[in-house]
Amino acid sequence: MIKIKNEAEYEKASERADKLYNAKKGSSDYNELQALLKALKAYEDDFVKMLKDEY
Repeated sequence: MIKIKNEAEYEKASERADKLYNAKKGSSDYNELQALLKALKAYEDDFVKMLKDEY
C-alpha cells in the first residue's frame, strides 16, 4: 500500500500516475497505477477533511 505523507510526495505520485495512465489492464504498471490513484485520493480526502476541520 502506498501512503502519501506530504505535498512533495503527492506531486511525485501524480507525475508517476500520469506516466502510467495508458497502462494495459492486468500489467504491473496498471497495478501500480491503481495503487497510486488510491493513494492520491486518500491524500486528497485527508486534505479536504483537514480544511473542513479548520473552519
